[in-house]
Amino acid sequence: MTTIDTSQALTERAARVVDLAVGENVDRLATLDMRGDGVLRIIYETARSKQGEPLTLAAARALHQRLQERQRVLMLTGFLSPKPYPETDGLTGSAVLAAALERACGALPVFVCEPEVVAALAAALRGAGLNVAPDLDAAPDDPHAAVVIPFQGDRASAPARAATLARTIAPAACVAVERPGANEKGEYHYAMGKNVTAEIAPLDFLYQEVASAGALTVGVGDFGNELGMGAVYDVVRAETPAGATCGCGCGGGTACPTPADVTVTTSTSDWGAYGIAACLSYLTHDPAVLISGAAYRRVMDGAVAAGAIDGPTRYAVPFVDGIDDAFNSRLIETMRDVVRYPTRAATHSPIRLFRAARRSEGG
Repeated sequence: MTTIDTSQALTERAARVVDLAVGENVDRLATLDMRGDGVLRIIYETARSKQGEPLTLAAARALHQRLQERQRVLMLTGFLSPKPYPETDGLTGSAVLAAALERACGALPVFVCEPEVVAALAAALRGAGLNVAPDLDAAPDDPHAAVVIPFQGDRASAPARAATLARTIAPAACVAVERPGANEKGEYHYAMGKNVTAEIAPLDFLYQEVASAGALTVGVGDFGNELGMGAVYDVVRAETPAGATCGCGCGGGTACPTPADVTVTTSTSDWGAYGIAACLSYLTHDPAVLISGAAYRRVMDGAVAAGAIDGPTRYAVPFVDGIDDAFNSRLIETMRDVVRYPTRAATHSPIRLFRAARRSEGG
């Protein structure tokens, strides 16, 4: 009979085996190639090679380590598609992730977005179970709160407004989910190259201010024209139709060069947000951290009723990048399962310990 080492060191390595397996499973779910074009695979592999571990797990671990009770996490989302209609992708995923950060870390999610995004975002947050406080002053007294702040002012005044907000919010971390990211010329684009700079609030200034002040930054995107995608800038320029040549005349392409501490690239940005929430559930051993599929439908229905639309079709329907809510709610339930099953047993199995020993030997 083979004798299995059960030393503390091996047990810790076995736990790492489980961590990587869970993160890998969540990443695979979040990177299903539903468009069938192969682009996501290339972008994901680039981000993964730089991160060195599953992206959703890396983001969840970084946020869990950084955020403490009542610390603020700045969240940037909302892609107008077109003005005044925000697309569901990013907005609904951010609501799911905000609820997870509040439950897992006790954090206070603070959103800053265009005025046109506020109603749909607030409805999504309520669907996820959070109470939407009217401002930062009210939030400390509200249970399970989130704050939504409209960003107003012209482009000339944006840097000063961003600097003031950064000092006021003083977040420990900043998460951008499907948030438009400016290219090297300071212009914003849809994925296929249409210039939408006139419709977008330049929240890159706010992101850069809080990053400079030491906030952890996480960028979640799916096509490289989003804030925080600097880690995949070169591959987006090379491998997407408008990455290097947008055709609008600005000469900068759609790729965003602004980096993040952790870059998460998934098939739709929402799925990256779900995946980070799932990994937070795993890290805290709390199934309630990731909302249920039924709660997700409340998030989506609330957002659409308040003005959000599906980006590709532009219908006021509960789809994310053309994928219906039935699939997305099943995906969330599947993520809930894949972070729960590996931790059901109180001790590591002999097979897991064997694999941990092999890993320590370089096998």
